[in-house]
Amino acid sequence: MKAVPGVLRGCWLLAALPLPMAGATAITGPVAGYVPQSPGPVLRAILGVPGSFRFSDPLALPPGVAKIYVAPQQDFAIVEREAAGVAVLSFATGTVGSVTPLDGAVTPDWVTFSMQSGSAVLFSAASNRLQVFTGLPASPRKVADVDAGLFGEMPRSAAVSDDGGTVLMAGRRSVYSVQPNGAARELLEANAIASLALFRNGTSAAIWDGGAGSVHVLDNVSTKPSDRVVATGWKGGGKLYPSWDGGTVFLVRPGTKFVAALDLASGDVNCFSTGVAAMTLEPLRNRDTFLISAGRRQPAWIFYFDGSTGRTVFVPASSPSPEDVP
Repeated sequence: MKAVPGVLRGCWLLAALPLPMAGATAITGPVAGYVPQSPGPVLRAILGVPGSFRFSDPLALPPGVAKIYVAPQQDFAIVEREAAGVAVLSFATGTVGSVTPLDGAVTPDWVTFSMQSGSAVLFSAASNRLQVFTGLPASPRKVADVDAGLFGEMPRSAAVSDDGGTVLMAGRRSVYSVQPNGAARELLEANAIASLALFRNGTSAAIWDGGAGSVHVLDNVSTKPSDRVVATGWKGGGKLYPSWDGGTVFLVRPGTKFVAALDLASGDVNCFSTGVAAMTLEPLRNRDTFLISAGRRQPAWIFYFDGSTGRTVFVPASSPSPEDVP
């Protein structure tokens, strides 16, 4: 069935599950993901399962780590190290493991990973370069190093397929397909791009044009791109992310107390109440599970989607630690 531009069908109040406060404990049980917090930075694991999540104590980091970019699969991160360059930092069962230098990497202003974490795009405004690394995390290699001055506008976000073969870049008003030699083809012209993401298939992309209030899906981005508007009425900034099966796109407007789920087959948009202002949409280890709020020394909130219903669960604030002293 052909999708029509989605409209908001309604909101269902889904109560967040309260949990008792958790003190400092040994790291045991399943790990749902990792949360970097600033200033510091401080990295904590989220332990347990929905309904009984808790934060770990701060994990021991290598010296000089200044920024942490956690991959969607939540088993490694790209880190910036003072005077030591950029590296891949592996995780295992709630602990920090090996450090692998990311040879030739720029010091990034932002990092974007593929949905399955096999590739990443790094952008540096200081060097005006856009780089693509694949083979993550075990065997990273640089497959593209592009002069961003070749684009018509400053890169603001990017998306990459898991094999690194498809790279999209978004400025404020356009989305481009980028080749390793820097050649770029404009795929979409927009009013003000708020968010961009590639689906797991690596051939389709979702774009939120916050200026026009429209959500687009671009199919066949590397061959014969075709554009379709799948939702309207979404003016303003925010973040979107596709579901694991590619049938749904999730959207968050920072400060609003809901996560929207756009069904691409029907065009319906269902709005699931979170009970707390959603500030982000960061994928965690489980499929279609996202961190939506996690302030320093504050409780966190996690949204997960079971295929028909969205639910929000609570992670109690962590116990005070030396890293939390102002």
